[in-house]
Amino acid sequence: MRRYAVLLVVVVATAFASTAGTAKAGLITGLLGGGCGATAPVFAPWGDWAGYYFAPNGGFESGSNGWTLAGGSAVVTQNNEPWFLAGFGSRALQIPRGGSASINVCYGLTYPGVRAFASGVGGPATIHVRVYSRGLLGILSLLDGGSFQAGQGWSPTPKISTLFSALAAPLGTKSMTLQFTVESGTAQIDDLFVDPFLTRS
Repeated sequence: MRRYAVLLVVVVATAFASTAGTAKAGLITGLLGGGCGATAPVFAPWGDWAGYYFAPNGGFESGSNGWTLAGGSAVVTQNNEPWFLAGFGSRALQIPRGGSASINVCYGLTYPGVRAFASGVGGPATIHVRVYSRGLLGILSLLDGGSFQAGQGWSPTPKISTLFSALAAPLGTKSMTLQFTVESGTAQIDDLFVDPFLTRS
C-alpha cells in the first residue's frame, strides 16, 4: 500500500512539473513574443544558414493586402525576384523616392532580424527601415533599423538587425511594424522573411 502511495505522489508531482513547465513556457512566450511559425534556411544559397519564416503576403502575390502603401508605392506585376524563394510568383513592390510601405509581422526577442530581396530601378536606390513596436500596455516605440543600398538587378538584402529594437521595445511586444522608405532612386522589394535567430554571414 505504501508503495502505491509513493507511486501516486511521483505521478502527481511529475504531472504538476509538466504543467508548470508549460505555463512557464507560455509566460515566456507571452513576454518575449515569438511562436510565429515554421522556419527554413531559405537564404542558404547565399551562405546564410539561419532559419526564416515567410512574412504574410511577403511576396505581394495578394497585391497590397496587409501592407500600407504611401507616396506612390504600388505592387507591380511580372517582376518577381528570379529565385522564387517563396514559391512561383509574378509580383513585387515598387517604391519611388519619398514613398514608403509598412507591414505588421509576428515578432519578439527571438525574432530579431529581417531579410528580403531588393532591386534598384534604373540605378541604385537607398532603402531606410524603421521599426514600430507596441507592448502589452499599449506603449509605442519607434526604432531605427538602418539603411542599405539596392543595386540595379535583384539581390538579397543585408540582414537587417532589429535586435536592439527588440531589446528596447516595450515588455510583452508580440508584433512589430516594418516601414520601408526609399531615400534615393526607385526600389523594388520582394519576398520578405523574418529571421528568428539573427546571425551574420
